[in-house]
Amino acid sequence: MSLLIIELTAVGKFFILSVMYIPYERIGWIINKFINNKKIKDFFYNLKIAQNIKYIEKNKPFVIKKLKNKLETNQKINAIFYVYDETKWKCQALYNLLKEDLRFEVMVLVTKTACQNKDNPSYISDEQLIKTYNFFKEKGINVNYAYDVKTTKFIPFKNFEPDIIFYQHPWYVQTEQGPVVCSKFAITGYIPYYFPIETADIDCNLRFHKYVENYYILDEYTREKYLSKNPELAAKLKVVGYPYLDGFIASKNPKSDLCIIYAPHWTIGGNGLAYGTFEWNGQFILEYAKAHPEIKWIFKPHPLLKKALTDLKIMTEGETEEYYSQWAELGMKYESGDYLGLFEKSDMMITDCSSFLGEYFVTGKPLIHLMSDKSQFRNSDNPILKSYYRAENIEELKNLLEILPKQDNMKDLRLKILEESGLKNNSASKKVLEDILKIL
Repeated sequence: MSLLIIELTAVGKFFILSVMYIPYERIGWIINKFINNKKIKDFFYNLKIAQNIKYIEKNKPFVIKKLKNKLETNQKINAIFYVYDETKWKCQALYNLLKEDLRFEVMVLVTKTACQNKDNPSYISDEQLIKTYNFFKEKGINVNYAYDVKTTKFIPFKNFEPDIIFYQHPWYVQTEQGPVVCSKFAITGYIPYYFPIETADIDCNLRFHKYVENYYILDEYTREKYLSKNPELAAKLKVVGYPYLDGFIASKNPKSDLCIIYAPHWTIGGNGLAYGTFEWNGQFILEYAKAHPEIKWIFKPHPLLKKALTDLKIMTEGETEEYYSQWAELGMKYESGDYLGLFEKSDMMITDCSSFLGEYFVTGKPLIHLMSDKSQFRNSDNPILKSYYRAENIEELKNLLEILPKQDNMKDLRLKILEESGLKNNSASKKVLEDILKIL
């Protein structure tokens, strides 16, 4: 059952009898069916958001008191991680840190998103759910299902008695697993699964961002960008770094063979964020790889690229399978989420993927940024992006491939920016733990 709290809200001379929290999909269905006035719709949703925020704030002191009492009486604090896709698991270092701390019990909860549209990239099938569960099980991680495949029902997080909940994505979170309902019994924190390079509304302006209590972010640059879009986040933004890169040290061992990672994003054909550039370079890079067998190649596509290629009719299903097979024959086709080891093996990356633009930066190695003519990166002032080589067409890409990575003219600038960024030899996980203990 959903949490229902009745309040009287004064509006002018009238009082509105309202519910504190009910599923948004039901609200949307009722409003869209019976109400056409945008002002009324906006008023209703703003009222609901305000009430939910108020509800979270009311719960917070009681939850903190409960957790302080646990610490004082030597009871374990239960920390859980919400995960719906193993390729988006970026908190292994934080999991390990909490597991080693005698004050905590830690668990990964594998669930689905609330998305029911099978064509939506956020839709999770039963097969994907089980695959993600097995990923953690095989790594020896304490994992449990928060979705029952047999009954096709979500298991409320309350059933697992969590004290702290870490989310890694902000959309399609099921009601009884979301930060509003869970604020009744747990502190909520958000650690994005991706490395933010440029700021969009999906980074800082969703309902989720208003509801989660602690938002752990990369750096001061990111903080300033987010606050410029949403000043209400000021109290919850915590600069810690990027947990996925904790402990990563770039290899300095010289290698005889040149190794290049090609990592195309899925947002092609003007789709969504429009980072993807596969249409103008996907086939060229494959042919270039065939013509240069002296280079070791790693093909690391975004997990959704294959589906996007066929859905948008850029390739048939057979052509897509053949394309992937050719990469497997040339070198390594890698589609798992745990990819830091690839960074160690490589000398350079070719990509249009947002997260890789940030994550690979820590290696200090050169990167060719494949540019879409619709990408928001085009006019970015992010210093990381300014340290990369840009290619906007085949001719520019071809020229860069002829000189890199041997003639890396931007290396000194890149290493200087890396040193100033604070990302080198950082321990974001320790900072998250320190923040949690500070709250308590």
